Amino acid sequence: MGKKITMTIPTKITMVRLVMIPFVILCYCLQSLNEYLFILTSALFLIASMTDYLDGHIARKYNMVSDLGKLLDPIADKVLVAAGLFIVIDGGYIPVKYFALICTTIIIAREFMIGVIRQMAALKKVVLAADKLGKIKTATTMFALTFLLLSANDNIVFVVFRYAGTVLFALATLFTLISGLNYLIKNFDLILSDDIKKNQQKKSEKEQDGQLTETVHTDNAQAVLNEEQTVQTQNGEVGK
Repeated sequence: MGKKITMTIPTKITMVRLVMIPFVILCYCLQSLNEYLFILTSALFLIASMTDYLDGHIARKYNMVSDLGKLLDPIADKVLVAAGLFIVIDGGYIPVKYFALICTTIIIAREFMIGVIRQMAALKKVVLAADKLGKIKTATTMFALTFLLLSANDNIVFVVFRYAGTVLFALATLFTLISGLNYLIKNFDLILSDDIKKNQQKKSEKEQDGQLTETVHTDNAQAVLNEEQTVQTQNGEVGK
């Protein structure tokens, strides 16, 4: 029989977040059936977002960090945010034309870049922990999307959420750029470490080749000098 896989409580919470994502999308797709169903969509998204803090807090406090949790947690975060971004774009919740598309492109591009850097680090057996800027970015993005999902009605209360969400979304995009650049700068040596090693290796090989060539030239010159001295000695003996 195969080995039974046991999940820690934080990992189970992460799994709940993953399971909630299809329900967030389903609620959005059914909003045409009820004009206030968007409130449930926003509530589900907010609850799913809060589980991101909850699983991390429990894992650190009670030492329940697991390899499965490390794998699933960032996947759940990215899929949840992506779902929220696509809903915001499709629903036209941001009043500024093309603003949502531009911000979404920046946010997703940053996630791809961070993913590539972490993969490179993993290949070199280096663990890159999330920094404070990244956590601020994530929290701001979650709240921005929650506010925007809560603005699908033209009632004045929900319009306030729309504009507040738009401002938060702009801040989230700004934090995305700042945290992405900070992450890139902090791990710049890690990214270029292979190239640096290769350049140092090539330089070392060239220096060794140069030293070898110089040694060969020196040996050849010494051999020629010895040969000339031998000839001169032989000529001197013949002259006697």
